[in-house]
Amino acid sequence: MEQGDGLNVQHDILARGNGQILPSVFFKRGEKLEYMRPGSTFQHLRDDNLIEIACVESLGTDLYGIPHVRFQISLTRDKKFLDFDKGTRMLALSSFADRYRERIVI
Repeated sequence: MEQGDGLNVQHDILARGNGQILPSVFFKRGEKLEYMRPGSTFQHLRDDNLIEIACVESLGTDLYGIPHVRFQISLTRDKKFLDFDKGTRMLALSSFADRYRERIVI
């Protein structure tokens, strides 16, 4: 399977049936209400001191109405982007928000 096919499958999971693509979402993180849309960028500091940078590609709901985030991951260390590209991933919005807690402005 080509990488592009995998992306289309992920997109189809959100778009088919009762699922829908969302232009943006608001979500609660503790007491704070946050806004997310395609292009929003967040980071996670890993135990090995690498920083995962997640750039949101799309948002949508699955067949059960659960919001999901499709995002591209890259890694950085000491403010230098590494050549290692981890590709596109998809997580439920709640899992994404738990892992990527810090918004960054690029």
